[in-house]
Amino acid sequence: MEKGVVLQTDPSFTFSLNTQIKEQLKWMIGIGAIKPGELLPPASQLADRLKVNRNTVNLVYTQLRDEGIVAIQKGRGTQVVDGPIIEALKKTRTAMHALLESMFTAAEEQGLDLYELVYASCAFVQLHNNAAVHKTRILFIECREHDHLFYKREVERCTHAEVRPLFLEDLVSGNVLLEEALTQSDVVVTTLNHDDEVKALLSAKAKPLFTIGATADMAPLLDIARMDAGSRVAFVCLGKQGGQWMLQRVKDAGIQHIESFPVGADNKRDLRQALDEADQVYASSAVYHEMKNIAPNKVKLFPLSLEKSSENLLKNLSHMNNNG
Repeated sequence: MEKGVVLQTDPSFTFSLNTQIKEQLKWMIGIGAIKPGELLPPASQLADRLKVNRNTVNLVYTQLRDEGIVAIQKGRGTQVVDGPIIEALKKTRTAMHALLESMFTAAEEQGLDLYELVYASCAFVQLHNNAAVHKTRILFIECREHDHLFYKREVERCTHAEVRPLFLEDLVSGNVLLEEALTQSDVVVTTLNHDDEVKALLSAKAKPLFTIGATADMAPLLDIARMDAGSRVAFVCLGKQGGQWMLQRVKDAGIQHIESFPVGADNKRDLRQALDEADQVYASSAVYHEMKNIAPNKVKLFPLSLEKSSENLLKNLSHMNNNG
């Protein structure tokens, strides 16, 4: 993170402190002030600098990780990753930067208050942007152990909807969090991994549920099929369940001659052992860059594709809501 870049917070601003910090970091990453591979300041250091609670910064870093923007590695820190999510962020923020610079320059020349302009812009969008006001709201329910970032991107790509992720691990007793999320959503989407669980949660709710699935690309399966018998292969995802899903796709392809073990990037001890013992490591897109940094000569990407039927389902969902 460049030394000349300084974050700011304003307790009187409408947006929460964690939102202010997160959006400033995303902005600087998007315009290239913070580059892929760079480490963000330690949470305690940034908290002291901004005079906020350390938990606020920890929450920001967790949210950035869940959005696929950073990787958090114990003992190393919070590192900006590289990949399609960062490229998309750069594309949008670069365009926004040019527009906002022009608009704010004009506003200053006319003596307008910039904060008031921001508030007025929010009101303008709510009142005049019908597409945004009526945009389909999708509640996407998954667990943290599978590559939820891949699924969220695919849902957004196919529906162009507003997608809010909700993790099963975060649901509190009494479904208080779920009730709140459901009131702010038009439909619910989940994956085959948790179809039964989510159906049970929604059994008494009047909310449409759509289930999607993914498949493994053929290229890594063919590579694995060509490996020598007894080759040791690790499958790494955000959590062990995700690694097990990847391994199951290999078994479904009839590949039985390798010695395989699934592992989650969230279990650093098992991960280190797996990386040491494996001849080859396949990582989901959510953890690929993190794994590549740790074991560059062993790690390959295990790419996923949305099932064609799931893609059609999501596109039909988009059409139905647009016509409705």
